[in-house]
Amino acid sequence: MRAFAVRNFGEAPALYDLPIPSADDAFLIRVTYAGINPLDNILVERLTATSKYPFVLGVDFAGIVEHAPEGELSLRAGERVFGMARTHGAYAGYTAVAPGMTTEPLAPIPDGVADEQAAALPIAAITALRSLELLGVTPGQRLVVMGATGGVGGYTVQMARDQGVHVSATVRGDVGEARRIGAEEVYDAKAADVFDALRTSHPDGVEAVLDLVNGSDIIRRDAEILKPGGVLVSTRYAADEEWFAERHITASNIATITNPLSSPQGLTKVARMLADGTITARIRSIIQPDHIGEMREKIRNTGLHGKVVIRF
Repeated sequence: MRAFAVRNFGEAPALYDLPIPSADDAFLIRVTYAGINPLDNILVERLTATSKYPFVLGVDFAGIVEHAPEGELSLRAGERVFGMARTHGAYAGYTAVAPGMTTEPLAPIPDGVADEQAAALPIAAITALRSLELLGVTPGQRLVVMGATGGVGGYTVQMARDQGVHVSATVRGDVGEARRIGAEEVYDAKAADVFDALRTSHPDGVEAVLDLVNGSDIIRRDAEILKPGGVLVSTRYAADEEWFAERHITASNIATITNPLSSPQGLTKVARMLADGTITARIRSIIQPDHIGEMREKIRNTGLHGKVVIRF
C-alpha cells in the first residue's frame, strides 16, 4: 500500500510502498480519505530513536471496514466508518484500529455524509464541541473565536450560532468566510489590532473567548476583552490558568489526547450535526498523496483556512 511515513529515525517523511497492517484482532480499514491536521506535524517532531518505525503520519480518516475481529458486532465488514488512527496512522491506503481503543475512536458514517466530509471532522469538530462545553456559553451571550476560519474555529462558530450565542470572529484576511459561516462581527488582524477593536465595540467585555492562535505571551491580552467571571479556552495549551484566575477569569487548556469527547459517541454527535446541517464540512481542498509533502509545509509555514483532505 502507499503510505506517507517516516521510515527511520531522523529521516524526513515521504511516500513509500509499505505492507498492509496486520489486523487479526483489529478492524482493518481501507482508507478513502485522510484529514491533515497541525497535530500531524507535531507528532513527527516528537519522534525519538525508540519510536516505532515506519511511522505513518496522520490521525483523522474515513474509509470502509474490510475486516472486523471475530465476535465484534459494533462495526461490520463493508461499513463506512471514520475516526482516529494513532497506532497505524491515516496517510495510507489501509489502517488498523483495535476495538475499544480510547485514543482511537471509530463510528459509522451516517447517510448523507460523504467520506471526504467525515475525514475532515474528527479532531477539529470534537475539539470545537469540547471547547463549547468548557466555555459554557448560553443563548444571548457573546463568544469571541480567535482564528475563526480554520477547522476548529469554523465548526465552533457554526455550533455556537446554532445554540443562540452571539459570535465575534477574528481572522487574518478571510472576512467573507467568517461571515458566511455565521459570525455576526468580524475583526481582521491584518487590518487592525483586534484586541483594541473588540474593546472599543464591547467596553464592558465579553463572556467567553476561544483562542486558537495565540501563544503564552499574546494570549494574556484576552484578559483585556473578557468580563470579570469570563471564560477562556486555549487549544494551544498557552493559557496560564493561575494568572487568569487572579484576574477573575476561568481559563482552560484543551488537548485532543485528553478530550473526553474523543469517543464513538462524540464522533457520532458531530457526524449527526453535519448530516442535519447544523455544521458544514470545513474542506478547503482535496489533494492526491503525491502532494502531501508540499501541503504539510504550506500548513506549517503559512497556515490555511479550513481543512485539507487526502484522497487515497
